[in-house]
Amino acid sequence: MHYAKPRPMDPRSPDDAEEVFAERLSQALGEDEASDEEDPVILGFFR
Repeated sequence: MHYAKPRPMDPRSPDDAEEVFAERLSQALGEDEASDEEDPVILGFFR
């Protein structure tokens, strides 16, 4: 058995992780590009 203390944040994550996530999400959803097409957006999170 090992004693492990939970950490509130992953020390390997970058300092601006939330900003990077928001930028990549907007790119994935195509919010940066103006388009008249309404394609369905499917998001999935796997673990």
